[in-house]
Parts: sequence; C-alpha cells; structure tokens
Amino acid sequence: MNLWQKLTAKLLRAFAKRMKAKFTYDAAQFPLRAVAEESIPTPWGAARALLYWPNLQTPVKLPVYLNLHGGGFVAGVPEHDDSYCRRLAHNLGCLVVNLDYALAPEQPFPAGLRQSFAVLEWLADQATALGIDPQRIAVGGHSAGGNLATAVASLARGHQRLRVVHQLIDYAALDLAQDPGAKSSTIDKPLLGAGLGRFFNRCYLSDPAQARDPLASPLLATVDELRGMPAATLITAEYDVLRAEGEAYASKLRQAGVPVSERMFAGCDHMFTHLGPDDSAEEAWQLMEDSLREAFQVAGEADDGARAQRG
Repeated sequence: MNLWQKLTAKLLRAFAKRMKAKFTYDAAQFPLRAVAEESIPTPWGAARALLYWPNLQTPVKLPVYLNLHGGGFVAGVPEHDDSYCRRLAHNLGCLVVNLDYALAPEQPFPAGLRQSFAVLEWLADQATALGIDPQRIAVGGHSAGGNLATAVASLARGHQRLRVVHQLIDYAALDLAQDPGAKSSTIDKPLLGAGLGRFFNRCYLSDPAQARDPLASPLLATVDELRGMPAATLITAEYDVLRAEGEAYASKLRQAGVPVSERMFAGCDHMFTHLGPDDSAEEAWQLMEDSLREAFQVAGEADDGARAQRG
C-alpha cells in the first residue's frame, strides 16, 4: 500500500459516505422489530454489522441473508443498502446481516472475503442464541460485494455447521485479471471507467498474480471447481462494463450444473439498483426478493422432509 492509494481511498470513502442512493424505500413501509449494530469477532478483526430483525412472533428459526455492499473493495458502507435490507427482512421474515467488511488497501485480498466467511461461521455458532437456521443462509452483494458473495458461497460448500442455499450476484466484478480498459460498454461514458477500475484492482490485490485466484476472480474458476455451488440469481446491466463477465459467469455456472436465474436490465448501467431508473431498480429488487423467498422455502421443505424420514 502506498501513500497515494491510501489518500485516494480516504477521499473515495468520504465521497461514498456522503452519497445518497436515488432509489430508496421509505423505512415506514417495512416496519421491523429492531435494527441493531453488532461487532462480530473474526480472525481478520472485528466486523461491524447491522442486523435487521423482522417483526415476527413465531418459534420458527429464521433464515438469514448476508448482504455485502459495493464500492470496489475500497469504499462503500452498509448504510447504502439500508432500505433494501429493511425491505428484505420485513417481506421475507428473515434476519438480514448487512456487513461492513474489511476494506483495501489497508486490508487487501483475501481479508474482506475471509472476514465475511468468518461472519457466516459466527452466525452458525450463535444460531441457538440468535434463533436462526444455519441451514438456510443466503449470501448476496452488489458490484464488489457480488464478487465477495459468490466467493463466500464457494468457501461454504460442504460446511458441517451451515449451508448457503442461494447466492445473489448483482452486476458483480468477476474477472480482476482482465484489464479494465478492455471491458467495453455500448455507451461513451459508462459509470465505471478504466482508471477507477485499475485503481480498485491495485488496492485490492497486493500482488497482481492474485487476480488469477478464483476466489478473487470467480470467472476464472474451472467448471469442475464450480460444481456444488448453490443456485444463483445473477443480474447484469446493458451499459455496464461488467456485463460480459457476469454473463460468462452465469454460463459457466450452468455448465457446472448450478441452477441460474439470469436477468440483463436494458437501458441500465452499473449501480442501477441504487441510482435508477426507478422502474428497473424496483424490478431488480423484486427479483432478488422472489429468489430468496423461493430458496428459503425450498430449503425449509427439504429440512422438514428429512426430519420426517428420521422420525
């Protein structure tokens, strides 16, 4: 990490904290029992998380959705996703964990990823106290958070104490090995320019060779390495420079036998779920909500069937 990276990252974070999403929901639409801030201990440092509790009076264990914000692995805060997390917790009756994961360049790859996965393990360890079902967890994220989400899902395969049943991958950066200048758009000035993309990559990867690691660039995983991944909902945007790698990753997941629900939103660029157009943003959030609802329901029915067989 050099001084220029550190100072530029601080400027981007200051800008990100002031930035307000153009498309948001009124919190009053989705009343919750509580929103609490938790400091979760991990081997990669304590992680701040916002926990959104649905207003349910039921003994049933809650499913969990782990949300990972965007920001190029460098900037962004979980508060950017606050209104969406409220919506999902209320409408799905699940616990939403909105994570403030470790950022580069101070903590480069794989710190943010490993910390996010450690939070999943903490949730499993605290499942009884929290009243959650560690066998019904979904992970998802936006942009850099989508990269982290699918990498977390990869690490969780075969885990003894938890199960990731779905992954939401929203206009994600999935190939860090390709020069951002080679990632094209059909419009002259897409939101993600080559210079910004290169800066994010230099901050996140302390060694350029790390870009070939499938945990940093999920698109570079082989088909065999993707077998057993949870079903995915994958969203891309027509004008986004990351569209091609998102579509390629969806194709590779299908080759590995992973069910994929894929949607490209026409007339949209990167971050459209937060910046609009409003109609498209609403459609995308509804798609994510519906995908999670189905995943939690199917996983719950499978668990009920397994218990009935044992009984």
